[in-house]
Amino acid sequence: MASGKTYWAKQWSMASGLPMYDLDEEIEKRAGMSVDAIFQQKGEVYFRKLERETLRSFLRLDNYIMACGGGTPCFYNNMQRMNEKGVVIYLKAGAKEIADRLRSEKASRPLVKDIPDDVLETFVAEKIQQREPYYLHALYHFPVRFITLGNFEKIIRRHE
Repeated sequence: MASGKTYWAKQWSMASGLPMYDLDEEIEKRAGMSVDAIFQQKGEVYFRKLERETLRSFLRLDNYIMACGGGTPCFYNNMQRMNEKGVVIYLKAGAKEIADRLRSEKASRPLVKDIPDDVLETFVAEKIQQREPYYLHALYHFPVRFITLGNFEKIIRRHE
């Protein structure tokens, strides 16, 4: 959540010429409604199944960049499948940094929109603790404060 996945995916896409996809946007296209509406009307279990189906449709393709939601690697062996089909990068950010970013975006974030600001950092820290065992299976781990276009260019050269 709010680690900069979409931002960096766009930057890396422009630098490399590879097409970029945002998994949440692709899910919204399939469902004909926003992620927030999916969570509200159909629930997280439905969302996660749709997320899995959408992700797997992309895993059949080659040579693109995808920004996945923060929960994507944690369900249905998604991380294992992503690692089998591509290069996975974990953008690592601290709870305070993420909470600071989320405060201005809460309305569009189904998992945090009802979390009071004074406990948001604690909530984020708990989510990181739950999710990080999955994230650590990514091939590359970058603290967000050290990410550059050069990091990505090195990865591309290494995996061509």
